[in-house]
Amino acid sequence: MFKSIKADKDSYITDKVVSNTRRTVSNTGNAGTLDVFKLYGASFSGSIPNTEKSRALLHFDLDPLRELVRDNQIDINKQSFWCKLKLHDVYGGQPTPANFVLSLFPLSASFDEGVGRDVSYYSDKDACNWISSSFGVNWIAPGASAGGFSTSSVDYITSSPNIPVTEVTQTFKTGTEDLLIDVTAIVSATLSKELPDSGFRLSFASQLEADQKTYFVKRFASRSAFDERKHPQLVFGFDDSIRDDTPNLSFNHAQRIVLYNYIGDSLENLTSGSNQAAVLGSNCLFLMLTATSSLGSYTQYFTGSQYSYDAPSTAFVSGTYYSDVTVLRSDQYIANSLSISGSVKLTPVWMSLDKTVPYATGSVLQFNLPSSTSARSTDRFTVSVNNVSEQYTQGDLAFARLNIFDQTTPYVKVVRLPVELPGIVVKNAYYQIRNSVTDEILIPFDEDKKSTLVSNDSKGMFFKFDTSCLPSGHSYTIDILIDRNGIKTRYPASSPNFRVV
Repeated sequence: MFKSIKADKDSYITDKVVSNTRRTVSNTGNAGTLDVFKLYGASFSGSIPNTEKSRALLHFDLDPLRELVRDNQIDINKQSFWCKLKLHDVYGGQPTPANFVLSLFPLSASFDEGVGRDVSYYSDKDACNWISSSFGVNWIAPGASAGGFSTSSVDYITSSPNIPVTEVTQTFKTGTEDLLIDVTAIVSATLSKELPDSGFRLSFASQLEADQKTYFVKRFASRSAFDERKHPQLVFGFDDSIRDDTPNLSFNHAQRIVLYNYIGDSLENLTSGSNQAAVLGSNCLFLMLTATSSLGSYTQYFTGSQYSYDAPSTAFVSGTYYSDVTVLRSDQYIANSLSISGSVKLTPVWMSLDKTVPYATGSVLQFNLPSSTSARSTDRFTVSVNNVSEQYTQGDLAFARLNIFDQTTPYVKVVRLPVELPGIVVKNAYYQIRNSVTDEILIPFDEDKKSTLVSNDSKGMFFKFDTSCLPSGHSYTIDILIDRNGIKTRYPASSPNFRVV
């Protein structure tokens, strides 16, 4: 899943000299930009050149992330979780430095945003500013300059018990690049309460602030900018894909069978015993595969567990269980069945660990011999994304089905009525979402952390996408990437266009 959170506070503080006066109590909380600069020698105190600086402050409401952690939809301690701060450059022809480094630290002290907007004369007075973080509360050192360990009395945090160095940086070559910086460690530590939830401080790297050069001006869009697409974002992702091998079951190697326990429209945990205790955790149930026919009988038991997105993990998914099974072709019943029909049908029964209480009986599973000794060629695939609505409200969680039809399938039944051709399941398929007019990519393919990896169940392939990442008032389309044996093929505009309002 790929999601984003918008800033709920941002501003920048400065000690810039205007008309021979340092504007240390000026506020820019309602300005349209976040300006990060450093001036050297633009003004003087007598014969001594002044150094004038600015630092941007940002805060994001992390409650949506906390809810995901609470609901076991995400484990912030696992490798698939990532989080990045994204700021959009708003270069408009103004002077811009090149070859510089911006530095980001977590704030120790919270700040008030303020309502100032004058960025010419810095005449609007409010908190936060260079002197105070909020109304009546001063920074430990002017300009939020006091840094140190997380338990110390400081303005920003340089280290904590589990993070030796909290600073993260980005190098800008031309000066017009957007900022996209990894804050996974900081956000994870904030959610675990190792760090305070106070936000971020962004400035030029300390060595640049201390040298005798001018860097003017690196300008980002603020949350007050007119263009919603440019607002600061905390973008994050995690692998919430589910692999279910039910559509492609075969022999002699481990395959995953998944149980979804729906009560009405919601997934609920299985219960056991007179006290209806929930069936939870790893190794909490058995899956029995069984069959009886004129050829004899077959029964095998496999250990099952509650599903977790990033195993091994304690963030278990409610009402979802799995078992990794291996059915051996050498078994006498299996061999006899294959000699007659070329396939074997087994009934799955999920049951208690003492094998006395059946929880659920699934649909008959069919195990087949491999139909081909060669890999399918992706150039014969017809790819379509279905179940996409014409319109979504921003913040909706949408569900889509991915159909991949292999044109080399030897037999396709032709009928009069329109049908969806039966699709195949591939393990490495990813989606991305882009603006259908400008081609701007809002949700990119994520092959590294797999936050856009497509899932599959007994009905085929599917994925969910969060429209909070998609600015309202625009149309979008979905692209698909299929990776088979290292050969990657893109299928642009695989979905109909849809609009977010």
